[in-house]
Amino acid sequence: MGRNQAGIGKQGKVYEVIFTNRARKDLKSIPQKDRQDVLSKIQWLAENADSIKHEKMTGHPEYSLHVGQFRILYLLDRERHRITIQFIGKHDEVYRRLARR
Repeated sequence: MGRNQAGIGKQGKVYEVIFTNRARKDLKSIPQKDRQDVLSKIQWLAENADSIKHEKMTGHPEYSLHVGQFRILYLLDRERHRITIQFIGKHDEVYRRLARR
């Protein structure tokens, strides 16, 4: 699941999705139904990265995307058309991990 080519965006650009090792572990620990929702949202993000407003984390370089009780923290590189998924988890757990970094 490392590097995945994502769909074509509304601007015709393809965003590559990269999962950090931490994000891969996070994804594996999520129940199957929720995992599918998270993966669908990541696919949507890759397809719409140029046309949506991204929610920037205060004091951190990451952006946040909400999927039910889960948060996906990611870096966005518009120049390289790349999204790097940093963390995936429940709200409190993800923000606690981010604060320790």
